[in-house]
Amino acid sequence: MTFCGKFRSGASGLTILISILSHSTLAGATEKCLIIAMPEVRMTGDGIEPYRDAMQKAGVCVKPIRMPLARVGQALSHGEIDGAFAELEGFQQGVDRPIIRGNVRVGLVDGMLVVRSGKISRISDLTDESVGVWLGSDWSDVLLADHPKVVRVPRGPEMMQKMLQYGRLDAMLLDSYSLSVTGGTPDGFQAIPVTSLSVYSWLAVDHADLLPAFDEGTSLFLKMIIEWRQK
Repeated sequence: MTFCGKFRSGASGLTILISILSHSTLAGATEKCLIIAMPEVRMTGDGIEPYRDAMQKAGVCVKPIRMPLARVGQALSHGEIDGAFAELEGFQQGVDRPIIRGNVRVGLVDGMLVVRSGKISRISDLTDESVGVWLGSDWSDVLLADHPKVVRVPRGPEMMQKMLQYGRLDAMLLDSYSLSVTGGTPDGFQAIPVTSLSVYSWLAVDHADLLPAFDEGTSLFLKMIIEWRQK
């Protein structure tokens, strides 16, 4: 083979190599990372990085961000995020955008009424107590629809705990998971289960093709949480 022949062959190979690299670079640049809202509560072993890792193992690129509960529905409606890790059954009713529920239940939690130890044992026993709820929590609004003193707290459970401690609230209504990760039931108070709540992950319908992998990532993340809690 002549030098020119070798050059033509080499140039052809170089062209193919450049084409492959360009295609690979373009594919990497256009890879879609889903923005997923995470509950704005204190996290340790079951936080943002483990969630990202679990989803990566399942083949889904995600960018998890902490977001107040009250903003999740609005952010989904406006296309600011692509999904949510944990929202209650019925969440879709408050979103002005088609979304689908994951097939993996994230959890089954109790709705807890936290009040001073004493005469109150159910919601119907409440009279003029100021009751804190997490702003954007529809289930608590439903349960307290007839109660005259409902305080909607934008920063959720941690702020409610402080308000309870300083006497700015007489009681609070929140899910059992949020109660446990923000210090549990304060001294002198009792936590009364008042309802049962199913929690799922949610995804914008635009990404419905990713749901099987998204479900797999959710399952892996839940296993990671269990393993961390057993340490």
